[in-house]
Amino acid sequence: MSAPFVTQLRTRGDAIDLSAGAPDTFLIRAQVHEAWDAVRVLVSADTTVLAVKRAALESLIKDGDNSEAYVVKVRGSEVHDESQSLAAATIRAGTTVFVHARRRRVIR
Repeated sequence: MSAPFVTQLRTRGDAIDLSAGAPDTFLIRAQVHEAWDAVRVLVSADTTVLAVKRAALESLIKDGDNSEAYVVKVRGSEVHDESQSLAAATIRAGTTVFVHARRRRVIR
């Protein structure tokens, strides 16, 4: 099975593997607004939303430890419980997960 097209759009490098060797793996795309870039992430249905967020932040802006300052949105809605699995958050293969700063930053 080939990867969904959306996971190939403007992504940096190889896919980040968070699947932990699970048999039911799939690719999603994690886009960090402040980096203006995205990464592909290999996950399983049991991977948490928080793990995806931290991996994307660490890969793109080296700020994985400060994950509380960022929110995750899927299909325009904020994921309030980031400890839930991707399956519980209805994130499937090819889904784009948006990560951006909790508070908007002033640009002068």
